[in-house]
Amino acid sequence: MANVRVLGPFEATVGETRADLGGPRQRSVLARLVAAGGDLVTADRLIADLWPGEAPPRAAAGLQSFVSHLRRALEPDRPPRTPARVLVTAPPGYALRLPDDQVDAWRFAALTDRAGTHLAAGEGDAALRAARAALAEWRGPAYAEFADLPWAAAEAARLAELRLLAVERRAGALLAVGSAAEAVPDLEAHTAAHPLREDAWRLLGLALYRAGRQGDALAALRRARAVLTEELGVDPGPALRDLERDILAQSPELAPARPALTVVTETVRRDATFVGRAAELDRLADAAEQARAGRCTLVLVAGDAGMGKTALTERFAGTLTGWTRAFGRAPETGGAPAAWPWAELLRSLAAGAPPDDDLAARLAPLLDDVPSGGDAQTGRFRLNLAVAAYLGGLAARTPLLLVLDDLHWADEETLTLLTELPGRLRDRPVLLVGAYRGTEIPARLATALAALARHEPHRLDLAGLSAGETAELLRAACATRLDAAAVTAIAERTGGNPFFARETARLLDAEGPDAAAREVPAGVGDVLRRRIARLPDAAQHVLRVAAVAGRDADLDVLADACDADEDAVIDTVEAGLAAGLVTEPGPGRVRFAHALVRDTLLTGLSQARRTRLHGVLAAALERRRPGDAAALAHHHLAWGGDPGRAVRHARLAAEAAEARFAHAAAADLWCRAADLPGDVRDRLDLEAAAIRASALAGKVEDARARRQAALPAALALGDPVVLARVLVAFVTPTLWTTHVYGTVDTEIVAAVGRALDALPAAEGALRVRLLTVLAMETEGEPGDTGPRAAREAVALARDLGDPELLAVALNGQYLNCYQDAAQREDRWEIATELRALAAGHGLPAYESLAHLLLHQTAVARLDLAAAAEHAAAGRRLSREYGLPLLEALGGWHRGLAHVVAGRLDDAEREYVRTGEHTSRSTVWNSARGMQMAALFGIRLVQGRVAETADAAGWLAEEWPHVGAVADIHALALHARGRTADAHRVAARAGRIRHDYLRDLSLGLRGLRALALGDRATAAAVHADLLPYRDQLAGGACAVVAIGPAAQILGDLAAFLDRPDEAAGHYRAAACVSAAVGSARWERDAAEALRALGVPAA
Repeated sequence: MANVRVLGPFEATVGETRADLGGPRQRSVLARLVAAGGDLVTADRLIADLWPGEAPPRAAAGLQSFVSHLRRALEPDRPPRTPARVLVTAPPGYALRLPDDQVDAWRFAALTDRAGTHLAAGEGDAALRAARAALAEWRGPAYAEFADLPWAAAEAARLAELRLLAVERRAGALLAVGSAAEAVPDLEAHTAAHPLREDAWRLLGLALYRAGRQGDALAALRRARAVLTEELGVDPGPALRDLERDILAQSPELAPARPALTVVTETVRRDATFVGRAAELDRLADAAEQARAGRCTLVLVAGDAGMGKTALTERFAGTLTGWTRAFGRAPETGGAPAAWPWAELLRSLAAGAPPDDDLAARLAPLLDDVPSGGDAQTGRFRLNLAVAAYLGGLAARTPLLLVLDDLHWADEETLTLLTELPGRLRDRPVLLVGAYRGTEIPARLATALAALARHEPHRLDLAGLSAGETAELLRAACATRLDAAAVTAIAERTGGNPFFARETARLLDAEGPDAAAREVPAGVGDVLRRRIARLPDAAQHVLRVAAVAGRDADLDVLADACDADEDAVIDTVEAGLAAGLVTEPGPGRVRFAHALVRDTLLTGLSQARRTRLHGVLAAALERRRPGDAAALAHHHLAWGGDPGRAVRHARLAAEAAEARFAHAAAADLWCRAADLPGDVRDRLDLEAAAIRASALAGKVEDARARRQAALPAALALGDPVVLARVLVAFVTPTLWTTHVYGTVDTEIVAAVGRALDALPAAEGALRVRLLTVLAMETEGEPGDTGPRAAREAVALARDLGDPELLAVALNGQYLNCYQDAAQREDRWEIATELRALAAGHGLPAYESLAHLLLHQTAVARLDLAAAAEHAAAGRRLSREYGLPLLEALGGWHRGLAHVVAGRLDDAEREYVRTGEHTSRSTVWNSARGMQMAALFGIRLVQGRVAETADAAGWLAEEWPHVGAVADIHALALHARGRTADAHRVAARAGRIRHDYLRDLSLGLRGLRALALGDRATAAAVHADLLPYRDQLAGGACAVVAIGPAAQILGDLAAFLDRPDEAAGHYRAAACVSAAVGSARWERDAAEALRALGVPAA
């Protein structure tokens, strides 16, 4: 993986090879992304930073070329046409996805922060290591190569300030561990170079005092007072004054920390991504306090492979101050000398505190591999006495922490000494920690554990990390950005095992999220296969059948499927429990400890055998659990040997899923059933159910595609009822269009007309839904087709008295209530009725929608407080009832609220986050387009429209049917100085539809007319926008607002030489701004009035 260094000479390496980063501007791209700390940097921002002032016409192409070259340099082994994993595209820009420890500036900042955290917690040794490691990263001034660029100067200043802080934290750590004299020289230099840093003077004074130089300490504080008085005209702060007073009084609080006897370097690698284990660390701390009080204390740490036993003991050791620490580890392979863990531990101790000659001679078998000679039993006894004497002597001087790891591999000599030492050191401050795998306890370890029980050890059994802790570990270990769903899935898949989670993160970085969700990381597979192979063959077979059954299985079903008695299956469960492969979630049930165990077993089965086992399990379930529709559907669908049974069980399971609002699960079942061979009428019935469930699950594109694919068969059948059911299956609660914006699907509209003409009179409910489809497919288009169909649907639904039908029809009517500005109140009434109807009749999807419609209309009415309440209620219901489409569509309010309040940076972050969320759930590119429009609105306010030209060009290509997109593009080109191109693009501007984007689109067109001096367009827009004068331009969609419509009307009137009208508009803009609480927009209105020479009120 790539490593990037900006502290000193700017460079990147891949492995041991220095990467060719190209010329100055190309290098600037990478440096700029490093400065962003892994966050997105928009393409427009990069262009502005690369070419301060005026960017060249082909700047965007140049940026893309730089990115392409950098990707090749940073990932030279990446296969062609595979996505980049280091310098990634993150619309609308780029980001650097590297772990913190792969970038020196990020590593430096994290270590400096860690030093401060350790200092605050009283962990001097850990703070000192972190501060020293941080300063070791510093090879020279940060971003020196780019010092003349504003972005680099700001980041370099930040890092330089962090370096000063790291110097001071190193000094504080030295004081904490009792090394005051060592801290003095650096602090003398530091205060001379930075004489205004009061905390540096405080540390210097304290260090001098603790080093026995009381007079020098007072002299240093006097120098500090003189500098502060001469340079700043101020007296020293309270910290310096208090220190001077305490030195004069020789306060006991200033006494130096007691130095440790020795610091022993651990023999195992420290884990850089340790998370969680707070309770276990607390218990270890309690044991340490017990030991410090003068009693040898034993702690036994048990856990599965990869559960973090070593990481826990290392992290704990790092928290101890004033202790001597040593580690020993039992080797996995044979051939090591006897008692090797003790030899490793004692040699590290002896390097810092050599034993006297007599004791060294007695310890020679462990310190120097010298044979003891004589009787073996006597030799072992004397050796163990010598070990106890040496350790007891060390413990008399400072508390002693001894850690023995991997005891499941320990030999007899290691375990014998372990069982003897607690008794021989009973009155010494010794903390003895032993760690082992609880699932791999050989007989000799079992005997040792029984012998140790009399010493009442503290026992820690490490379980998996919590979901939150696993998420923290994954985000620290994984270079790829993960969303919450991916983190949850991996946490479930790995069972919280830290090693498994890290290996999965590496697989994800290497091969992507699909592989991480499907495959078993190589290291994990090796561990699990070895453990499975230890089981008897019969047990392995039962576990493979259980793996096909699922994460959980019933023992009686397994026995039936394996043609075995239940006792044999129970024997398998007990063997699996002992091996840590399975658990017992309840009587008669077995569960794999984590999904990776199951996946490892499945990878050992051919597809043919897996399919056959699905059939075997389906038959067993038919006999044992005939009512378990979900399991029967799963196995029948996977087997495929009996399509009729598969469809029957899938239908039952899907209906049950829908009843509990599990729309995604229902959609999967319906879709799989619909894809099976069968009668065309039955298959179309299944297709209709699949379309409906997919839409409710937020898979709108899939739902519409399935409807389009089913339409020819439905038309060919010649049954208007079947055709209608396929067409109306796509009706889903929505506040945005559910087809390609600005277009009409004539094939769907024609099919709806054909179905309406032929539908029997008795099919009133289908007619309501068909009319609603017609209303939604034609909303915003010229003519009365959509509104008329919506009105007819509502009237018929009322006659039929069906609440759900009325909710469907009201949704269609709402979307067709944008013919003029006055219909804002009609929309409010429709949404209010829909809310009451849905809440009163248990229609959660439409209740959620109603709140979102009320939110939208409340923004148009300038009631942002009510809008916020309805947005929150709508999103809460959407989450509660599993409606991702509505949840995503309801996520824009916070961005709009930030815009109105003038918090533009917060607004940008919110729009980017919400756009990414919405794009996973909603239709085609509408989310991306809405996000781009929102960001354009922010750039408009910031005066940075020129930066958006490339993005606006993309928007114009993707949304050619949206009239105002050409206006956005023209505005951006004009801001870039490309006026001729702006006029050319403006000439292509299309019709502005009568929908939720009308007021926003008119406002943007008005701004374009002003920018290009287009009086004809200005006059036309003024007339069309006038009915929206008391609203925000963009208030109808409630996603983005570019200011009060009245402000734009005022600008248009002033441009058209109508000053009196302009003044009235600006006063109206001030009122609108005050109503929504936007001080910035109020100031804009007041300034416009002053420019006209008229008073604001």
